[in-house]
Amino acid sequence: MEAGRMMRPGRLALLALAAALQFGVFGGASAQEVQQPLNVWFDVLFDENGQAKEVVPIDEASQSPAFWQQMTARLQKAKIPPRQDEGRNASFRTGVRLYLNVDPVKSTVAIRSMQMVPIPTKIAYASYPKDAASNAGWEGEIKMICRVGTGGTCVQSSVEMPAGMPESLRRYGRASMEQWRFKPQEVNGKPVEGEYVELMRLKTEDNMPVDFREPRKL
Repeated sequence: MEAGRMMRPGRLALLALAAALQFGVFGGASAQEVQQPLNVWFDVLFDENGQAKEVVPIDEASQSPAFWQQMTARLQKAKIPPRQDEGRNASFRTGVRLYLNVDPVKSTVAIRSMQMVPIPTKIAYASYPKDAASNAGWEGEIKMICRVGTGGTCVQSSVEMPAGMPESLRRYGRASMEQWRFKPQEVNGKPVEGEYVELMRLKTEDNMPVDFREPRKL
């Protein structure tokens, strides 16, 4: 971090939460031994002291009860710097998205990273651009960024992507995010604006025929 540069409260909260969860490996395996990626969601209410007060798993049917019990117990120990409302400590409700590495053989789970973001309630994608589909032989990741308003819609969107990818993918990403709906984050029970980031890996197969003819001799 640059000298003198202030870190945003949301970033501080995320670092504190990461510190609380950094030992989230169950069964004794190290992070290097864990193989398969997975991400899960929680609806978490932090009280005025920044302590996790309510932890509610989302989509419980996707994992076993024992899994949710372990992850919930870990999150219940989490503490973040309190949010402020008119100069006073405030409660903060947010979605917590945990990115995990899972080893099904050893039954171990390691927390790879996490986000504190609004919770998506509707996910939709625009029609895939025809020019991108026909432009063979490229692969890359686009980063879709949405500013979520208090009404749960994407009030502002942007897309970051590597140079060389079809420009239509930028429009595709923005048009997609504008269809999403969210449960906004809350401070003292009041909806507030937040930021949501989604990464999407895109690839177009290179199906062009290979020319095996020998080059013409000079």
